[in-house]
Amino acid sequence: MKLFKAVLMTTVLLLFAGAAYLEAQTETMTAGTALPQPRVVKGKPLQLGIIIPKPSAESLQRGLKQAYIEVEHRGWKVAAEERADEIAKQRDALQAMIQKNVDAVVFLFPFVQPLSDLILQARQKGIGVYNVDADLQPGVIVNATQRNGVVGAMLAYYIIDRLNGVGGVAVINYKGHILRQRLYAARGLFESREDWPNLELIGWEDLPNPGWEKASYDAAAAWAQKYGKKLKAVMAGWDTPGIFASRALEAAGLTQKDVFVVGIDGGSEAYDMIRKNSIFVATMSQPFELYTHNVFEIINEVQIKGVGIGTQGSSVPTARTVYANPVLTTMDTLPKVGAVIHELFKDAYYDTSKKDAWYFWGKPYTISSKLE
Repeated sequence: MKLFKAVLMTTVLLLFAGAAYLEAQTETMTAGTALPQPRVVKGKPLQLGIIIPKPSAESLQRGLKQAYIEVEHRGWKVAAEERADEIAKQRDALQAMIQKNVDAVVFLFPFVQPLSDLILQARQKGIGVYNVDADLQPGVIVNATQRNGVVGAMLAYYIIDRLNGVGGVAVINYKGHILRQRLYAARGLFESREDWPNLELIGWEDLPNPGWEKASYDAAAAWAQKYGKKLKAVMAGWDTPGIFASRALEAAGLTQKDVFVVGIDGGSEAYDMIRKNSIFVATMSQPFELYTHNVFEIINEVQIKGVGIGTQGSSVPTARTVYANPVLTTMDTLPKVGAVIHELFKDAYYDTSKKDAWYFWGKPYTISSKLE
């Protein structure tokens, strides 16, 4: 009997130990079901795959530049990269990265939902999957972004205050990215007739992709023709459509006295539009460099230091989203030409006394101008 009890106790302990071991090798936080913890890389450079839409917008250029700064500083290697707007090309690229067995994949800004099945395939092979400013899907470990709905509401209040609650407003949206949250939040305020009975949402454009540049211009031109000076403000989901809309409104003979345009992102082209006193008057400048750095810090924690997702010491939040705050940039707060982008975020993270901080790595994005 004593021998039986001893064998039984040993069996129970082994079962508990085995369960604990399996739990340590898997995580359930990112998909609701057990997935392998991403592999830990030792003794060799981490092999990274990057998938990004064609970086025509400065937001994409800034995120991609910071990603390469991070890779170089950490001694990692970009083993594969795809720059494509088409979902089919993005899927082919992710499939190739899975077959190549890269250690981690970073999505910079794309619409991730159509890749969801491949994300789970990657995770099953021990590949870490991470987002910079993209939509969360099961298996994605973390996303870094702003609180898009809050930012959209902030910019809507800027518009309403500038108009003193009077006039027609139009919106340029894109459904295929989390930026849509900005416009949906703003729409609720623009349509609140109880608060602003003389404010009216008179235009809404959901952009195609590809082809959003022409669609932005055409939508603004159509609004100018239909509404004339009744149109008082246009809110674009990001800067580049706002810039195209501004050009269309100016081509229609309107000026800043008639209408103004605002966007979200920040960058040299948008700052030039503000600097030359165009119809484009303001942007919410996002800290894309900080988003990217935060994601790379998580990669380092999970796949270099070996801190498992959901384990003690893990920085991966339960909501799997790390937030940072943008800053409103207008004529009064424009950064100087030649300044590094980090200087715009002195109140958020940039401290010139910390010379070993990440924002001094490499050659950061610098504000340029085509006006000089």
